[in-house]
Amino acid sequence: MRQIFKALILPFIITSLLAAGVFHTIRIDYFILENQLRETSLTEFLQQLFLLVSLSVFTYSAHKDEKSRPLYVLIAAFFGCMLIREMDYFLDMIFHGFWFYPAISVAVIAIIYSARHKSCLNKSALKFSQTNAYFNILVGLVIIMIFSRLLGSGGALWKEVMLDDYRHLYKTIIQEGLELFGYMFLLVGSFHQLRMIKKQFPQRNK
Repeated sequence: MRQIFKALILPFIITSLLAAGVFHTIRIDYFILENQLRETSLTEFLQQLFLLVSLSVFTYSAHKDEKSRPLYVLIAAFFGCMLIREMDYFLDMIFHGFWFYPAISVAVIAIIYSARHKSCLNKSALKFSQTNAYFNILVGLVIIMIFSRLLGSGGALWKEVMLDDYRHLYKTIIQEGLELFGYMFLLVGSFHQLRMIKKQFPQRNK
């Protein structure tokens, strides 16, 4: 019974609590902090934090797992580019569009490294595609990169639905809320990845 609870029910409870946390984060930003979910909002901060955690997990994975290192370097770099893009508000203080240069640099370096060590890339990718980490990350990326853009696009839907009642803030709340929900799945996937790496490479007591 304990194994059934741990395998089936506990993940549902944890994911539900995280989803509720996303909802309450939006409420805190709008009703308490009254920041209208701008770039310095709690929602944006958590998005960046979840990305940083995911980036750190796959950097750690690349360090530990030599055979899958090219794949994990690519994934870590991808999250790194996403994090840089999410921080464009601060990076644009240097000059507008500055975020592009560190992002493209990270991407190019990771691609070159993985291309030079591509012999085990296909095998690692196939193995990774069968993990809980991949499934959660896949769901998260679809929400962040596709669904949040489609549903959060005011021009495509909400202006036509709400007509004169439309406010740009509605679009922002929907899109940023969905993005945070997607980043939550990235965090869950990264947690699964960390557990898997810890099992494969247990720390030895000195």
